[in-house]
Amino acid sequence: MRRTILILLMTVNAAFALPRFAMMTGMECANCHVNPTGGELRNTFEAPSFVNDHLTLFKSHGKGFHFSPELTRDILIGGDVRFQYLYDGQTRNTTFQSMEGALYSSLHIYRSTRLYIKYDFVNTAYEAYGMYDFNEGNSWVKVGAFAPSYGIRLDDHTAYTRGGNFGYLQGIPQLGLIFGPLYRSVGVEVGSQLSNFLVTVDATNGDGYSNINFTSKKAFIGRVEYLTKGFINLMLGGSAYLSSGTMMYGFHGGIGADDRFTLLAEYDWARSLPGTLLPPNVTSNAGMAQLTYEIENGLFAMGRFDYFKTFAGGPYYARYILGVNIYPVPHLDFMPQIRFNTTNALGAPQPMEALIESHIYF
Repeated sequence: MRRTILILLMTVNAAFALPRFAMMTGMECANCHVNPTGGELRNTFEAPSFVNDHLTLFKSHGKGFHFSPELTRDILIGGDVRFQYLYDGQTRNTTFQSMEGALYSSLHIYRSTRLYIKYDFVNTAYEAYGMYDFNEGNSWVKVGAFAPSYGIRLDDHTAYTRGGNFGYLQGIPQLGLIFGPLYRSVGVEVGSQLSNFLVTVDATNGDGYSNINFTSKKAFIGRVEYLTKGFINLMLGGSAYLSSGTMMYGFHGGIGADDRFTLLAEYDWARSLPGTLLPPNVTSNAGMAQLTYEIENGLFAMGRFDYFKTFAGGPYYARYILGVNIYPVPHLDFMPQIRFNTTNALGAPQPMEALIESHIYF
């Protein structure tokens, strides 16, 4: 039973926005998503046209039909369903698994006020918050349970800059930052889109799961990002996470060119990461670089390198990923990948994985 749970946790991909799309188009996440920091429920502004223009390999299929997330003018719905077939090169075994079955809704209950709800039936995970926007919609306040804004929100939580692999792989322990697929925190976020700058500040309980935490050990998270659009789209940003027990600082950036090529990178420094096998006060760092290229509409090639290591003389872990994203028709994605995991830990194996993921989104 424990092994089955670890397999599921390791391969869940949260329904985050794909930051490479922002770099490819030069648009902010809020152009396509209800959440101004990106991810999950898509809106009616840019999302439908992007799905039909860029995420369709066979354009003739379903011609004249376009899905709208609007139930009414003030109610939006959406969802993500992910299923995966996984091969473990160390044990030479395979498995089928459901990774995500999430539904989203946004209720526009006043001119500047929304109620947002997400529930993932597969992982029994949720987000629920109210959001008030002002400054002509360019600034907002969130109150409730949500994923705080830190770093690049990759759609793959196994990246060491997000949550890591949850300790499933043979010879590779549970290592990575704290932002796994089930992570949420309860608190307040204030953010603003100031011309080309996105700024957010969060104050939360900081434990990632609990609704009640009567301590003074709160977490404060800040993120600043600059995005400019031109012949070359450029993104530069930094994040910080501070609490009495954990400290993290990160820098991230990206380049987009020719509406096809994107490069994303992130580097993070951390001390006293919770939920890992590392002892308290040990410092570590994580990094990643991801390259994608749109071969043609609906067909993307992708390669990524990410790593994790400690500064206390501990082992070094790295992963090399090659794959493609195939969008045969709107709202359907197939992702074959092969992953090579390496470590310099004494006597540890070098496991390989292969997977095929299917994703239905709306």
